[in-house]
Amino acid sequence: MKLKKNINEQKRRNLLLDVALAVTLCAAPFVSHAQGTAAWVPVKPIRMIVPYPPGGGSDVITRIVVSALGDRLGQPVVIENKAGANGAIATEYVFNAEPDGYTLLMSSADTYSMYPALYPNTKFVSSQFVPIAPAAEVNFVLMGRPGLAAKTLPDLIALAKKQKLSFSSWGNGSSGHIAMSQFLLVTKTEMLHVPYQGAAPAAQATMADQVDLAMVPAPMAAGFKSKMTPFGIASQKRIELIKEIPTLTELGVEVIAPSWVGILAPPKTPQHVAAALSKAFIETMNSPAVAKKLNDAGLVPLYGSPKEFSEYITKDYAFWGNLIRAAGIKVDN
Repeated sequence: MKLKKNINEQKRRNLLLDVALAVTLCAAPFVSHAQGTAAWVPVKPIRMIVPYPPGGGSDVITRIVVSALGDRLGQPVVIENKAGANGAIATEYVFNAEPDGYTLLMSSADTYSMYPALYPNTKFVSSQFVPIAPAAEVNFVLMGRPGLAAKTLPDLIALAKKQKLSFSSWGNGSSGHIAMSQFLLVTKTEMLHVPYQGAAPAAQATMADQVDLAMVPAPMAAGFKSKMTPFGIASQKRIELIKEIPTLTELGVEVIAPSWVGILAPPKTPQHVAAALSKAFIETMNSPAVAKKLNDAGLVPLYGSPKEFSEYITKDYAFWGNLIRAAGIKVDN
């Protein structure tokens, strides 16, 4: 079946193209997994490497799926958070791992698609990873610090035009940075970007009045909404978990910036190993209980075969690489 995602793709592409011309922000991945001659069965625990600290979207997704995934594989799946460099540390680690099926990466658009175009000397090659399956889509909520004078979106825009505000993200070129950059472009405002090493630290800095604003992943926004001011969701439609918060588009500021999350295996992972992992993960994602947990956490489940996932991230990678190179975008430190 087709890779399902609740976004308007053309609208998203057009918006991001506009952003690329004004703000700072890799080809074809492993194409398919042919059936091997013998089924692979793991005989020891599997490590799932998460590139960010606990609490962010990738971490939440991983913690929802690992138990059911382990049940299907017959071995526990152990989470390891390796944060730093907007996910590059963990990505490089898995890139160099033994391709035996026992080390996997919960990757995302941030590192797979955007990071290599921003940092040409990166020590991993996105195209060489073996796609296993998509997991979910993460959307973001624009939230303001408790002491911020603006409490409505029009007031925020007016304030941003009068004085230079600041915003946090989990790294230069991260999806949170990009979503906020879209907002600045659409509203014709400028702000100071303050990067952190994870979505949770970035949100906590905003809650502590250290920065003015942040694009907070929806799973975290539910816990922060009573402590910070939610201005709107950067998605096409509302999120069930926080359905009382309108989209920014509803409020007249068209910002749509979802980010995919999915599982990758190290380069040269044998096809029969990748096929077994893909089968187990797809079965996990098709579980109504897992889908409910993802939805309840403010996430949008994604479904698709390894081939469909490969095609999807190939386009995502090519889009960002071509766009960043054509526009001559550089990282703003």
